[in-house]
Amino acid sequence: MLGATDYILLFALGALGAFVAGYLGVGGGIIFIPILDFFLKKLGISGDVLVKAILANSLFTIIFTGLVATYKQYKLGNFFPREILHTALPGCLTAVAITFLIKSGSWYSKDAFNYVFGCMLLVIVYRMLFTKPNDLYQPQTPASRFGLWITGLFTGAITALSGLGGGIVMAPIFTQGFKMDIRRATAISNGVIPLLAIAVGIFNLIAKAPVFLPRFQVGYIALPVVMPMIIASFVFAPLGVLLSQRSSPSLVKAVFVSFVSLILIKTIYEICL
Repeated sequence: MLGATDYILLFALGALGAFVAGYLGVGGGIIFIPILDFFLKKLGISGDVLVKAILANSLFTIIFTGLVATYKQYKLGNFFPREILHTALPGCLTAVAITFLIKSGSWYSKDAFNYVFGCMLLVIVYRMLFTKPNDLYQPQTPASRFGLWITGLFTGAITALSGLGGGIVMAPIFTQGFKMDIRRATAISNGVIPLLAIAVGIFNLIAKAPVFLPRFQVGYIALPVVMPMIIASFVFAPLGVLLSQRSSPSLVKAVFVSFVSLILIKTIYEICL
């Protein structure tokens, strides 16, 4: 079981993840997944059950970081309900469908998860590194409904397979594909992320799961692991949003690439073991 030091670490690392979620509009999964991987292994979870538990608990935590960040965006007047809904609704469909397929068998192993996770991060780092700085701040033109729906379908699939919340996919698509200002893209991502996470979170709460905690386990959700991170999100996600709105687009991009690169290095290391 977990001790007092573990709970302090979960709170501190959860605070980092929540801050990143608000600052970058990526849900915090790039931080939460390595944390969950470590602590769920410490609880004795392994194999395909470990992958299912990582995905479930990451997205459950993202519900709260995403909602807090979205509320802060709303208070700052940086809220775009049209784009959020047209992206989130199709995303919920694919996210729940793929989550159901993952829970129905043992085909999605830890190795498969690492390959999906690593390949996705590699593509995103490449695209963000080779985006011209001027492309990050463009005159605002409305994104088409069709484009938002396609983005949502793709984001939902990536959310279910990676546990990242989808912001790490939406931000590059919005800035490079739709030529949005990165701060607008971040605000829309922050709005879509909790809706996707809620849809998958409900499924994971009611799903029949193998018992890996003697107490305080609901479906695939390990409450002792996620609660310290959720508590931290209520303080640090708004701080991330506030600082993001005061930062230049080039700085937001640099921080984005730095965080994703660190997680990519860790993932490649695990694949090569």
